[in-house]
Formats: sequence, C-alpha cells, structure tokens
Amino acid sequence: MDYKDLVGFYKKLGSTQSSLEKTSILSDLFSGKDDRELEILVKLCMGRIFSAWKDEDIGISSKLMVKALKKVSGSGEKAINQEWKSTGDLGKTAENLLGRKRQQTFAVRKLTVEKVHENLKAVADFEGSGSQSRKIDNISELLSMANPEEAKYIVRTVLRNMRLGVGEGIVRDAILEAFFPIILDIKDAMGEDIREKDVLIDKKVSNDFLEEEKEFEPEIFNFGSVKISEIEYDRFDVIILDKTDARKLYSYLKDAVQHGYDVTNDFGDVAVTAKNRGIKGLLGLEMKIFRPVNAMLAKKVDTIKEGFETVGKPAGVDYKYDGMRAQLHKKDDEVKVFTRRLDDVTEQFPDVEKAVKEFVKSDECIIDSELVAYDPDDGSTVPFQKLSKRIKRKYDIDEMVENIPVEIRPFDIIYLEKALIKRKYSERFEKLESIIEEENDVIRLVDRMVTDNEEDVNSMQQRSLSEGQEGIMMKNLDAEYKPGSRVGYMVKLKPVMETLDLVIIGAEWSEGRRSGWLGSLTMGCKDDDGNYLEVGKLATGLTDKQLEEITNRLEPLIVEEDGRQVKVSPEVVVEAEFEEIQKSPTYTSGFALRFPRLKRFRDDKEDADSIEKVARLYKSQN
Repeated sequence: MDYKDLVGFYKKLGSTQSSLEKTSILSDLFSGKDDRELEILVKLCMGRIFSAWKDEDIGISSKLMVKALKKVSGSGEKAINQEWKSTGDLGKTAENLLGRKRQQTFAVRKLTVEKVHENLKAVADFEGSGSQSRKIDNISELLSMANPEEAKYIVRTVLRNMRLGVGEGIVRDAILEAFFPIILDIKDAMGEDIREKDVLIDKKVSNDFLEEEKEFEPEIFNFGSVKISEIEYDRFDVIILDKTDARKLYSYLKDAVQHGYDVTNDFGDVAVTAKNRGIKGLLGLEMKIFRPVNAMLAKKVDTIKEGFETVGKPAGVDYKYDGMRAQLHKKDDEVKVFTRRLDDVTEQFPDVEKAVKEFVKSDECIIDSELVAYDPDDGSTVPFQKLSKRIKRKYDIDEMVENIPVEIRPFDIIYLEKALIKRKYSERFEKLESIIEEENDVIRLVDRMVTDNEEDVNSMQQRSLSEGQEGIMMKNLDAEYKPGSRVGYMVKLKPVMETLDLVIIGAEWSEGRRSGWLGSLTMGCKDDDGNYLEVGKLATGLTDKQLEEITNRLEPLIVEEDGRQVKVSPEVVVEAEFEEIQKSPTYTSGFALRFPRLKRFRDDKEDADSIEKVARLYKSQN
C-alpha cells in the first residue's frame, strides 16, 4: 500500500469527531488487506510501530526530530522552533517547512507503508556510539522521500502524537465492523438497501421485513432456539433481529474482540485472527507468559460508604502501598518483571527475579503485585520517589539492590497454568495463596481482610497510613479481572491532603488543538529570602477554559522565552490540590507534588506559601 493512500485515511479520520465515522473509516482501511499489511496498519493508525506489549521504543525525542527537519528542510533550528511554536505541532511544522522548500528532491520509488514501518522499526535497534546520528539519518531518509503531507504524519508517528482521536475502543469496533456481519434491528434494516447482500434474518421479524422487501429472500432462522456461539457468522453480510436481540448479539461479538485484546494486548493479532478464524479464533486466544497485559485499574472514591456502594458487601480490603505495581511472569526457571506501563525491568530487579524463582511454587503463572521499598537498617517503608531510582537504572544495580531493597506484596493472580481473568476475584486470591511461600522482607501476601463493616475498613485505613502506605483498596469478591479498565470492580480510598497556594513561575506553549495556549505550569513556593523554589508542574486536568484564562493572565508576564519554554513574573497565585509530597532532587525546593491539580485562582492572595509549610506537610504524611 502506498503511504500516500494511508495518509488519505489519516485525513478522513482527522476531519471528523464522530466515533462512528472513525470506526467506519478504519473498517474500510482494514478490509481486504493481507495479514502482514493488516497487522502494520492496525498499529500505525494508533501511532504505534510495535505492539502495545512490546518493551520497545523508537527513541526519538522532539529535539532529535528538530535536527532531522533541519537536515532535510535546510532551515535553522531557531526557525524550526519558531514555526513549531506557531503551529503547536511538529508534524504540521514539517509539512509547512517542506512545503516552502524551493527545490524539493524526491526519490524515484514510491514511499510505501511497509517502507515507513521498517525504517522506523530499524531506528529502535540503533544503540551505542553514533546511534543518535544514525537515527537522524534514518528519519531524514523517510522525510526526504515524503511529500509535505506525508512528512507531517511520519513526524507524528515518530512522536506518538497522531491527533486522530483513534483509541482502543474505536480500533476494536473497526475490527468488528470489518470482519463480522452488520447487526441491524428491523427498524434500521428497513432504511437500508441490502438486497444484494447475504442476509440472515430472525423468524419473528421476517414477515414485517419481507412485506417491505417482497423480492428479497434472505435465509430465515429462529434466533431464540440457536446458541449465539453456533451462528455461522462468516456466511453473512447482515444479520437482522429485533432490537433486544440485535443488542445482545452485537455485545457478544464486541466482547469477543475485546477478549482477544485483553489476553494478547496486541490488536494486530486480534485483527488477523478475526479475519482468518472468526469468532472461534478470537475466543480461543489466550494469554502468553512473558507477554504482559494491561493492569486492571481502580476508581477513586472519597468515603468508605461510597466504596461499599461501588464494590458491594462484603468486600476484599487491601493496603494501597506506596510502591511500584509489578506484573510478575514465571515459566519454569525463567522470570520477568514488568511495570504498569509494560516496561521490562527484570534487569533492574534481580532480587525480585530470584525471589519469584524461589518462593512462588508454580511452573507457569502471572501475578499482579506491588514492590514496596524498605530501609535495610530499620525496615521502615521507603517512598516510591526513592524506589523509582531503580526503575531506569542501567548500572550499579547490585548497589541499588542493597541500598533500596524491595519486598514483593502479591495481591492477585491472572494466570496459573491457564488464564484466570474470567474467574471470581475470591477464587483467584485462593489460588494465589496456594502458591506463595512467604518470607519476611522478601515476599508476603498483601495485607488484606474481607469485611462488610465500615469501622473495620476505617481501622485498616488508619493502620495503612500510620505505616507510611497510601491508604486502602476495596474489591468486589465476585468480579473478573478486566485488563486496562476502571470498571468499578475495585476502588482506592486515599486521604485528601491540605492544599497549597503556589505562584506560577514558568510555563510551556501547548501543542496540537491547544496550540497558542500556555500550559505545563511550573509552580513555586517561597523561601525566607524571597526566592521562589520549584515544587512541581501542573500539566494535566486543565480544561480549555482554564488554559485560556491561564494564557490571558501569564502572557503579559513573560520575562524570558527559550523555544517553547517561558519564565513569567511571579504574580499569579493558584490553589493546588495533590495526592502527596515527595522528596525530589529535580526541583529547587527539594520537594515535588505528586499528581497536582488546579483547584482555583487565588486573587485574594498576593504570594505563595512558604517552603516551611511544604516541609511541614511532607512530614505530616509520615
């Protein structure tokens, strides 16, 4: 497939906000492709080169992309950065720069989808001395072959910022639409010309439909007496049912595609399976050891009562540790450790690898756990901020293991010789208990109880907080495990911290739809000498209205600009909420707010809270 043809689909996707239209566009893109091309297209439309479960990255930052654009366009970095600031999109910047280049040189051969995909895959393999230069050369080759519009989407793909509004749900539904029959209720079917299609129609609605379509002779069946799993879907283009049954069948098919993704974490595999093996193939897909799946996520609640209302009574109640979520895979004598983001960190945690081999009594399993760091001298909990130093460490690993040891706290199991995600949580935990041999400071099951009593939950929460942990989790005992979802099967209850009044001392010009607005706010507290000290960045959760107001307030206060970064006069005070305060070597205050949120502007205050207050709140957490 020529890359320019894929760009045509990108343009269609970007021109509509309708999820249904995006689904239809992708369905057209996926239909009729061979297996290899289909697998590539599914990934590219999501801005990916590799499958979601693979721990691989192209490794090209915006700064490196600017260097590649400099090489191809002939423009200087200052001009590129200025254009970037204006567009808010480095892809659009590439399109503009190459469009204005007077003497554009194109290769004789066409730029194909496979060429783009293979070049970008190769970039990820470049390591060691000179790798940055080779990365730039490789990207430059693609950009020099591309027309301006193609260059825009190559840059966006590299930077994983496609701006197409294509998420997992749309890709799932597009696979369903591309490779399974259209499911219509009789009302919708009356409005469509489907006489040239192979149609299966339910007996109880056939008379009404055929009165309108007398020359039409679909195959008639009795949906009420046929199992959904026994319908031969690949024989038909359209299936017509009454409204209730149409929804039932559509949900069944959609759940089958979702199941495929839940267990493989690879929409490429799912699409190829749906195309070649249909519903039975999708339902037959299984988890594979060493292929991580997305972790099930918790909703946040404010009270114990709300927690019970969400997950039901009785509930499983666990500590919420101040640690690192880890998915542990074991097969025979091989172990791998994956983060919540699916990064393989086995090399950084040889102590965890050793402990799983020794104390997990199973040949094949996948365990959901928390790694909790502790002080080797007194056994007290060490906050995640310190533990995080181990995650990216490539050297002195033995020293890190000794100075920041961790204890594994397993809390769920999703595979034990076979997938368990459809089993009840209570059953999964029993299986987890059966294979864990506990050893203090090495591996212990999560602190846990089952209760329907609010006082018991409150006591556990207070105990968790007093031990330096974050709070508690509450879990539905009958729930299955839903990878990547916040479905209300488990909730987290954490204390609300006192807010801080902070001054905005810096910001960054936004990209994409929000270009022209200032965001990513650097916030500061104040020391005794009147200096403003960085205490964190507020970058998420801001609405368009807030960003517009922030820009109107800050733009007149800009005192210095460096590319997209700006420094501002410390005059705008905001009240910030946050989940906790951590020690930080990055910010000049020595502290960092975790997950800060803008509560309101404080026009009634002229200055920021002191560093002493930040330090006091930090100490009060312990």
